[in-house]
Amino acid sequence: MDYIVVDIETCPIDKNGYLSVGVSERKKLLNPIDSKIIAIGIKRRGNDPIVFHSKDEKQMLGDFWLELSAFRKGDFSNKIVGFNIKGFDLPFLVTRSFMHEVTIAPFVLKDVIDLRESLSAFKYGKLRGKLKDFAQYIKNLEVLDDIDGEKVAEEYWAGNIDKILEYLKKDLEITEAIYNRVVKLRINEIQRW
Repeated sequence: MDYIVVDIETCPIDKNGYLSVGVSERKKLLNPIDSKIIAIGIKRRGNDPIVFHSKDEKQMLGDFWLELSAFRKGDFSNKIVGFNIKGFDLPFLVTRSFMHEVTIAPFVLKDVIDLRESLSAFKYGKLRGKLKDFAQYIKNLEVLDDIDGEKVAEEYWAGNIDKILEYLKKDLEITEAIYNRVVKLRINEIQRW
C-alpha cells in the first residue's frame, strides 16, 4: 500500500465582505461556494511536496486530479491521507471542480484516511486540536508559527503567496509525520463500522 498526503489553502472570493464581518462570521464564509482554492499540495510517501498554484483555479484543479489519478492508477489500496480531509479538503476540491466543470479522479471515502477522525476515534461533534497542536508531540518537527489557516486569506491579499506555499509544504510534512506515528501506533486500524 502506498499513500499520498493532500492539503489545500483557500481564500474567500469577496474580500470586502469577508473583512467586514467578525471572526465567527468569517469562518462561515470558508466554504466552497463563497471561497476559492488558491493552492493544492500533495506529498507522496517520502518525496518532496508538490504544490499546484495558479490564478486559474480550473487549471489547478485539473492538474491536481490528473496527478491523483496517476498516483492511484486504479489501485484503490493506495490511500489518500489528510488532516480534516473529509470535512474540508475533499468537499472543497469536489465542489470547486463541479463549479468549474473539471473531471475528478473518483475515490472511495473508506480509502481516505482522515487523521482528525483517527486521532479522535471517530468522535462526533466539535473537536479540539488543530494540526499544529498534534505536531508539537513529534520530535524535531519544525512548525511555522507566524502563519496558520486563519491568516491565509490576509496573507493572500497582501501578496505573500510564497509564504502561503511554504506554509502548505510544511503542513504536508507535518501531516505525513503524524500519519507515520498513527500507523506505528496502529491508530489507523480503528474502524468506524
